[in-house]
Amino acid sequence: MDAHWRNWFNTTEQELEPELSMNWGLGFDFAPTRFLKGLDVQATWYSVKINGVLRNFGNPTTNRFNDSTVGFVFVVPSDLRDPVTNAQLCPGMDLTPASCPQFQEMVRLALAHPTDAVPAIAQTLIYWINDGGTMNKGFQKTDGIDWSASYDWDWGSLGAWNIGMTGTYYLHQRGNTDASTIYGAQITDFYHTTIASVGGVEQNGIESIPRFKYRARLGWSNGTWNATGFTDYASHFFHTQTAPPNVNFQCLAQGGTVGGGTFPCAISGYTNIEPSYYTFDLSVGYDTTDKPANEYLRNIGIQLIVANITDRHSSYEYRIATGGGNPSAFDILKNIYGRSFQLRVQKTW
Repeated sequence: MDAHWRNWFNTTEQELEPELSMNWGLGFDFAPTRFLKGLDVQATWYSVKINGVLRNFGNPTTNRFNDSTVGFVFVVPSDLRDPVTNAQLCPGMDLTPASCPQFQEMVRLALAHPTDAVPAIAQTLIYWINDGGTMNKGFQKTDGIDWSASYDWDWGSLGAWNIGMTGTYYLHQRGNTDASTIYGAQITDFYHTTIASVGGVEQNGIESIPRFKYRARLGWSNGTWNATGFTDYASHFFHTQTAPPNVNFQCLAQGGTVGGGTFPCAISGYTNIEPSYYTFDLSVGYDTTDKPANEYLRNIGIQLIVANITDRHSSYEYRIATGGGNPSAFDILKNIYGRSFQLRVQKTW
């Protein structure tokens, strides 16, 4: 906005509006008081639609240049219009941008920005501008089911037990917030979509984000001791990172490992699928309560927490892009540290 680009194009986006949502929900709660007392089951169907999603369209790619539906973010001189009359300011000057004073002023201000690394001498060599600023564009609608179930019971001398699970199952996540679907294109569903093929292998009708997630627990306590085990789960999905250049039908020779051709590679059937992901945690505690004769030793709680007991690491992901994180060979959104230990000591007066 420092360059005042939106004085002559995308003028409706000069002032951003808050995202607005319409939410619906329908649920139930079942908690019997006699038979199966201690059972509690809850479930809620929800629908959340967000309009005027705040997003940007920076980092232009080759595919995006060829996509007419996002032409509004690639600006040439003929796109500039008078804010009052809406008349073109520089018609027919796309090949001679130096002839358009407003376009040159926009470029000059952009090159003068303190963070810009392009030399000012390049001003007249620039033929287009990418408006990568935030805009209110598109919508996103998510439908799903949140649920929880728990059961508590007392086994006398064996202690008090509890078991439970909370989770989410996404039915749909539709929207046109993707850069290629803002204007006129098909509405996409992230849980039944098509992503780029991998060297001739199609990836159609897949989930591009996990559909099912839950956290389960089994707990026990008896007097001064307590223990709880946890399980976290996320279902499989297909990531959208660029695929390796030497898989499927992209090699220079049949059965080869060097990309750049159309022959079957040594690695075939490769897709961007990431398997379901499980982790297990354990918490064990001891509380002195008020039993010790020494009052300073009373009500001291000691808790040992072991996270990711099985030392599960993030799944493999071929990731060479720098947007949204550094290049890596794993899913950066998953646990990359493995097993960890915590010891907590708490005194209550």
